[in-house]
Amino acid sequence: MQKPLPKHQLRRCILLLKKLLYRACCTDADVADTECNTMESNYFGLALISAASKAMKDLYDRSSRRPLCIPKLWLVEDLLEKDIRRCKSHHDFVSLLSAPVLRVCPFLVSFKRRLKLFERIVTTDRINIQGSNEQHNLKPGVVVRIMRNRVLEDGLMTLNNLGRNMRQRIVVQYLNQAGATETGVDVGGLFKEFWTDLSGLAFDQNYALFRATEGSGNCLYPNPSSAAAHGVDHIVLFEFLGRILGKALYEGITIQPQFAHLFLSFLRGDYNFLHMLPDLSTIDPQLYNNLMFLKTYEGDAADLCLTFAVANDDFGGNKEVSLIPNGANVEVTNANKHRYIGLVAKHHVCDRVKEQSEAFTRGLWEVIDRSWLQLFNEPELQVLISGSSDGKIDVSDMKANTRYAGGFSGLDKHVSRFWRIMSSFNSQQQADLLRFVTSCERPPPLGFASMNPPFTIQRVGIMRDGDKLPTASTCFNTLKLPTYSSEKVLKERLIYALQAGAGFELT
Repeated sequence: MQKPLPKHQLRRCILLLKKLLYRACCTDADVADTECNTMESNYFGLALISAASKAMKDLYDRSSRRPLCIPKLWLVEDLLEKDIRRCKSHHDFVSLLSAPVLRVCPFLVSFKRRLKLFERIVTTDRINIQGSNEQHNLKPGVVVRIMRNRVLEDGLMTLNNLGRNMRQRIVVQYLNQAGATETGVDVGGLFKEFWTDLSGLAFDQNYALFRATEGSGNCLYPNPSSAAAHGVDHIVLFEFLGRILGKALYEGITIQPQFAHLFLSFLRGDYNFLHMLPDLSTIDPQLYNNLMFLKTYEGDAADLCLTFAVANDDFGGNKEVSLIPNGANVEVTNANKHRYIGLVAKHHVCDRVKEQSEAFTRGLWEVIDRSWLQLFNEPELQVLISGSSDGKIDVSDMKANTRYAGGFSGLDKHVSRFWRIMSSFNSQQQADLLRFVTSCERPPPLGFASMNPPFTIQRVGIMRDGDKLPTASTCFNTLKLPTYSSEKVLKERLIYALQAGAGFELT
């Protein structure tokens, strides 16, 4: 077995490939489109660029899982910054996706800048379709009526046939137990609340559409046994879940689910089969260890009595599946054991979840164009979906980007008390407060500077501490904070409001 390159040599390769790709994609006017096949093309140069970009992408993907170097080593400073600033319309932003650097080697552009480009593409498209409060041209949208105890069922019934019309504005009207419409006008807040609740229910493992990885992070991937649990309807459900995720991305709503690396690859539309064994280690560590034992086994593999067939366990029912034609009668030997290892990994990582993943991506791509997602690799795509991996709230960033209304300012003693309390909260309490105000318990991927409308604290004057609890206007991301007499009272009232769900209030 050949010895792998040490890290310092890999870093030299990264620097060399970065210079080559940057020159090809950004400097040389002669190489504007690496996929163009004309008589005048330099075929050797195009082949060299293709090989270099593939090698660089594999290195970048590997570094995303286990860092090979500092993040700065991959980047070309200020790349595309001026181009993004020049863009004014949705067409301008989308046209940047055809730039050679973003098609061939997007990792040369900083992740934050690619996030900004994605956010501008989605926002400009959303404004074109839905209108906006700021421009006073908000369109009526699609009205959906939801009973609070039937969020998933009513959501599926009313939304699943919208298809690409899911990009339109959705206006939520909640119905109470008697079927009467609840008080409240939805200009964004009720929708965010509904969509956060809907995604929480839809991706619940108890619904048997998703499983969690065993090896790392409790991340979700499609349940290979979903057909046994839901019958033929499981494909319809996966398409619906894809639309749920797509709509969340389209509306800038960060949601809770963390997805497995293998599933994120399917969402991008280009699964890398080099990752099969690492992916298998996350969903079935025992099987992975068994395959690694076979790979390094120095004896006769025929002694292990293996054949090219595996048994699938679907809720207690075993079904034998051949990995190759007549596989149950083909013995695993030293000569073919590497093929066997690859086929077993492919069966568990790809084949068993292929139907579900393809249905999910069909729904997702109806709302979010595939080309928009290919700006990111798998870990970056997870940040786009649910914010930073730990989900912790940067209180200093939140404070720096907060607006004040109703007579409050950043120097007010009541505001200072609030920020001291916020800093003293644990992660769950901070998430609860963010959800209380914005309907989302995770901050935006680009931080609070990108939150629209901005996080706002509004003054509510009171005569006595018992007059009012803190409330929120989730449509405008506004916390309505009464002027309590002390920090102790403010903390008690704030915690009580979070636990009681005092929440939505007309403004």
